[in-house]
Amino acid sequence: MNRMEPKRIALLAPGFALLLAACGGGEPGSTPGTDSLSTQATDKESELIGVGGKFFSVPSPVQAAIAIKEAGLKYQKDLTAPLEKGDAMTARMAQAMMMGVYGADMSYATVHRDAQSALATLETIERLSAKLELNNAFDKALVERFKANMGSEDSLLRFSGMAFRAADQYLKANDALDVSAWVLAGGWVEGMHLTLADPAAAKSPVLLARIGEQKGTLDGLLTVVDGINADGASDALMKGLKELRQEMEAVKTTYVFEAPVTDAAKMTTYINSKSTAEVSAEQLAAIAAKVAALRNMILA
Repeated sequence: MNRMEPKRIALLAPGFALLLAACGGGEPGSTPGTDSLSTQATDKESELIGVGGKFFSVPSPVQAAIAIKEAGLKYQKDLTAPLEKGDAMTARMAQAMMMGVYGADMSYATVHRDAQSALATLETIERLSAKLELNNAFDKALVERFKANMGSEDSLLRFSGMAFRAADQYLKANDALDVSAWVLAGGWVEGMHLTLADPAAAKSPVLLARIGEQKGTLDGLLTVVDGINADGASDALMKGLKELRQEMEAVKTTYVFEAPVTDAAKMTTYINSKSTAEVSAEQLAAIAAKVAALRNMILA
């Protein structure tokens, strides 16, 4: 049984893969030129994805990238998606899912201090944003600040939180929940891919426990995607997610709750709850294969 240690999670909205300044804007009430992110911004509505009156918590790709780095896995640039794929996408669903994929990839590159790759990925996200007609949600000042602070992990997390709230508000106001769901799915799948593609993940108790936790996350993601699938456009995505969920059913998890502690001065919440997971080598290989199949479908 693998035990997850208490986690430190910066205060950001942990759910939307547009979060990486792709569709950003200053948070309401923020002061231009500052990097502060109020702890008050972590209320339930800003932390959760809402569809049909129901809310689901989905970890952000930033958290996945940090977990990979802290587990000691080697940075592998070739695990990220080719940037030319995004430029070649013409269908709205494909563009949205690729935006999510690139959000996860940019988190991965930035957390590992690969500023050149992160900037190139950001530029691709900007182009996809224009294709999806999200220009009005795109704050150029935020993007420039993100570029200027590419080497600062703390700045990345703060900007991610601000971008999430602005993008979430914009898409809901413009009745674009399908785009929200597709971006979310792309980012989650890519985060799982980056976690599982390195065989060394099987030796990390922290990452194995994190994989076990994703069963509940995937349940929420399935509900979100199903909620926007009245026209059947997401049938293939739903099929792949359901097959992955079936493979993950065999993973045994336990969870022990301990109250979180917030350090307001550092704008950080310490999550003290502990998770454990039992994942055999065969189960992990089967899960990784389903994740790879989903990712290949998104990139096709």
